Amino acid sequence: MEIYTGGLSEVGAGGGHSPAQTLVSRPALLQWITPHELEALRDALVRGRLPPDFLGKLKRLKDGDLTHHFIEQNCRLFAALLAATEDGNFREGSPAERERMLRVLAYVRKDDDAIPDYRPEGFADDQREMRAATVELAGLIQAFKAWRLRHQVPVMWSEHGVSARQLRR
Repeated sequence: MEIYTGGLSEVGAGGGHSPAQTLVSRPALLQWITPHELEALRDALVRGRLPPDFLGKLKRLKDGDLTHHFIEQNCRLFAALLAATEDGNFREGSPAERERMLRVLAYVRKDDDAIPDYRPEGFADDQREMRAATVELAGLIQAFKAWRLRHQVPVMWSEHGVSARQLRR
């Protein structure tokens, strides 16, 4: 089974699929992720947290090499975007784009996927899936980062006793 490695240039290019349909229906992801796994992850995000096993995996990835760190950071970014959308705070992104992010998170969460994570190059497939999603969803990701800087970061600083005036110095 080949893991999707293309970018935006292939979305809808002669394949007969709309971009939204293409975002959701990656054969590699569909084969490895069950509906139950998707729902469990979606339910955890609705509650505002990632499942404990996934948090443990992200911690291990954070302590790994640059590729592992890339996967970990983008998983946390995708989770934050999905949580902000679920809360109704961030209103951008189509249902297909959010489903694509959820499927990538579910794929990374899974240890026994196309290349089992316990193998020496076990995260190569996870990295390719994450990279493909970050390229395809770059506009949404940038919009979320800008939104977070405008709306969430000032609140975080004010909770630590730093005023907006102090930040501008």
